[in-house]
Amino acid sequence: MSERINPQPKEHYRTLDVDENASPDELARQYQRLQKLYQPKNLDDADARAYAARKLEQIEAAYAILGDPARRAIYDGRPLVVAADDPDTLFCANHPNTETLLRCNKCGKPICIKCAKQTPVGYRCTECINQQQNVYFNALGSDNLIALAVGFVVSAIAAPVAGLLLGGFGFFGLIIAFIAGSGAGSLLAQIIRRAVGRRRGRRLPLFALIGIISGVLFGSIALFVFTGYFLLFDITTLLFTGLAIAAAYPQLR
Repeated sequence: MSERINPQPKEHYRTLDVDENASPDELARQYQRLQKLYQPKNLDDADARAYAARKLEQIEAAYAILGDPARRAIYDGRPLVVAADDPDTLFCANHPNTETLLRCNKCGKPICIKCAKQTPVGYRCTECINQQQNVYFNALGSDNLIALAVGFVVSAIAAPVAGLLLGGFGFFGLIIAFIAGSGAGSLLAQIIRRAVGRRRGRRLPLFALIGIISGVLFGSIALFVFTGYFLLFDITTLLFTGLAIAAAYPQLR
């Protein structure tokens, strides 16, 4: 006689660490517990924060299915039962005169296509997206000014030095600028990130970019005043600076 083997829980149930027969209340409590457990802003190590962010994405995706009775029924392969008191017509919570068939898959609020935001786990309202982003954006009030100041000082010093060095290599300076520009930008981004304690903010990359560009301009003008040589008229320096900025900005986001 063959021994009956119990099937393993489905992936989303494993992600939330609940039984397949868990009630909606149990799912909600476990979801809230896991959200608090895997808050990246509560962790100091960068690798731990990245792991926690990935776990949060998996938890969000799992609860988006299991927290919705209709989607859970489809996921479980059960017949879909529609409640008799469910309204036939929904109106957007933000645009009361607009009919819609969409709901935010996190809070359940009716939303129209104008205010719905597509995410990897379905449509969500702006409020829920902002709430989720607050998990990742943990910069302090002074971090924007620190990023601006560090970007300015480092660029004001590095731009003239790099320009003079690259200019001395002639044509080979272009090759060196092409190879080294991105690396210099990555190094600059790491310096700024360390200066702000590796915290992230919505406007922090913009402030850092303003500081970098201002620093390059200041350094170029200072060099021109003392030597008569204006860096930004040199194609090699422009190539190096452009590649550095292009590499630094995405790493600060």
